Amino acid sequence: MSHDNVTPFRRPPPRPVRPQQSGGMGFKTHRGKAVLVHVLTIACFVVPFVLAGAVGGQAAQLIGFGIGLAGVLVAHSSRDSATPWAATHHEQAMRTIIIASILITALSLPRLVVSQEVASFWTIYGPIAFWTWVVIVLWGGLRAVVGLVLAGLRRPVFKARGWLL
Repeated sequence: MSHDNVTPFRRPPPRPVRPQQSGGMGFKTHRGKAVLVHVLTIACFVVPFVLAGAVGGQAAQLIGFGIGLAGVLVAHSSRDSATPWAATHHEQAMRTIIIASILITALSLPRLVVSQEVASFWTIYGPIAFWTWVVIVLWGGLRAVVGLVLAGLRRPVFKARGWLL
């Protein structure tokens, strides 16, 4: 029988080798896509602040929303084929953008309902809405910066589905 013939010099059959990804930061690599998603997340929070004076508040928020939508699309299309550590980055970036968009939209709903003539409402609600918006932007930006650093190091996000870092 051939399976009884065991010799120490027989080599095992060669295993197929998976091709490695070329480059470290290209957009076709897992690392590059994770970094791109976090850069888009940071941009969707920073652009409305930077462009608010140049193009107006509503237009700047719309541009930021478009950048955030691009980040969600890149993350959603990449998370199924990504390595496990990169999938956590895509999940965290998607959740950060979606949660922040929902909160900022809910924060701006009184602009549609309450008229501008009700001065007592706007003197109270205006500063509260502004500082809540600042906190939301700082929260999302901090999550994205921490994710960007971890993506550069090829480390997973610790709690991708959590609300904190």
